[in-house]
This record gives sequence, structure tokens and C-alpha cells, in this order.
Amino acid sequence: MKELSGRTLPLKLADLGQPPERLYLEGELPRGPAVAIVGTRKPSAEAVAWVRGFASELASRGVAIVSGGAKGIDTAAHEGALDAGGVTVVVTVPGISRPYPEKNGPLFRRIVAAGGAYLSLYPEHQAADRGLFFARNGVLVALSHAVVVGQTPCTGGSRNAAKWARELGRPLYVVPHSPWVAEGKGAVVELRLGGRPLDSWKEMLRFLHRSGHHAVTVAPQAAQAQGELWQSQADPSADPVLQALRAGALHPDEIVDRTGLSLATVQQRILTLALSGVLVPGPLGSLKLVTD
Repeated sequence: MKELSGRTLPLKLADLGQPPERLYLEGELPRGPAVAIVGTRKPSAEAVAWVRGFASELASRGVAIVSGGAKGIDTAAHEGALDAGGVTVVVTVPGISRPYPEKNGPLFRRIVAAGGAYLSLYPEHQAADRGLFFARNGVLVALSHAVVVGQTPCTGGSRNAAKWARELGRPLYVVPHSPWVAEGKGAVVELRLGGRPLDSWKEMLRFLHRSGHHAVTVAPQAAQAQGELWQSQADPSADPVLQALRAGALHPDEIVDRTGLSLATVQQRILTLALSGVLVPGPLGSLKLVTD
């Protein structure tokens, strides 16, 4: 386990004003876009399934999933990233030899073995001080480009993470819930406070692309999609970008949604097709095929 201090601390932590003097890292912190997912320890089965699928879709496209390692929504987020062969980061208080909750110890080891990271406020063998979990939320949020509240009651750690997002200027997305469901009542409050409603991983991916946060590495599923693009150079009829355009996609974001390719890859291919005279720009940034 590595001790991080001074210049070895992640640069994003400077946003905290008073960042921790030391952190302890097992594994490697990922580069590229990162999205924090937080929520209740007692979620509904539907919320667990949704969050796990959401995290999996983002992770398969090279987005690192950051969460706190707790049971419930946090665990669903981490497991979703692992499902996709992606990268996820646990940000917590105790050292990795004293995991909290204890039953998630094997999950934390899997995360590190899969190329992710375990980042703690305490060194390896020190147990949790529960009073520091709210401070941990500041680190978790600071490391992320956006924060998603998967399901939350009116009180709890996820509401504290949402407060950190507002204080640090991180975009806060909230999965809407029925107001009569106690586990999700906090979503109503967060939406009133300015949270953005979220109902699809595609909306998050569009935000990251618009903000210039592009994947540095991609999980196997997305890598396969990009491999199909290179293969299509020898067979233009198999080009996934052309296929998306012929299916009605008019903008680069729509092509990303249909193909699973990174925005940078799509834009490079659009430029190649434009230089070849296959497509021309249309109104309001749209694209138009010249020939089929």
C-alpha cells in the first residue's frame, strides 16, 4: 500500500481547500473520466439493478466508477463496473486489511486485481473511525467529474456527498423516485436543490463528451467495437459509423450512442468520411451522407 502526500496526492483534491495530508492507495488511480455513484445502504431491488446496469454501461466505455464501498448502492456500482471489465475505485476510511463492511473485503480485493484502486484515509491495518466518513465523501466527490445519487432517503451519507458536489461545483445528477417511497425521498429534495434528473447512462456519457472528458482506456466490450471500426476500413459496408448514419443518426453523440465508440474515434472517422466526399455538414451541426 502506497502512502500519498504532498505532490503525490491527486491534483483534484486541491478543490477541497484543506485536502487530507495523507491518503493510502492500493492499486492505481485511473486516468480519464470518473463518475461517482452514491446512495442508500438499504436500496430497493429495482434501484440495485438499475445502478448496476448504469455503472456497467459507463465502465464498458472507459468511465471509471467511484464509490464508497458500502453495502447497497455503492456495492451495486462497484459490481456493475466489474461486470463490464471496467475500472472502479473504492474511496473509504479504513485500511484495506480492515475493510468496512467486513463482508466486502473480497470485493475490494477483486477491484484492485482488476486494475482499480482502494483509496483510504487510514493506513493498511487501521480500522474505521465512523466520524470520518463524511470527510471521506469530500475526497470521493473531488476525484470525480460528476456525481450520481442512485437512491437516497432524506438523511444519510449520500445526501452529504450531494452537498459536497454542490460545494465543489461537481455536476450532480439524481435518479428520480416516487415521493411515497421512503428509500428515495431524498431524490425529491436534491432535485429541488438543483440536481439534474437522470434516467439513462447515455445522458451521462453525453455530458462527459460535451465537457471534454474522453476515455483514456476502454473495457473489452468497447474495445471490440473500436476493433470492428478498424476492420471496416477494408470493407466500407461494415463501417459502424456509416451504418449509424444510414440508420438515421444525425449528430456525433447519436453515433456514439448507437455504436459504443468513443467520441474521439467517431469524430476522427467523420473527418475521414468528409475528406473522402462521403458526407457533408448539415444545419446545426448535423451530418448528411452524400452517397450510399
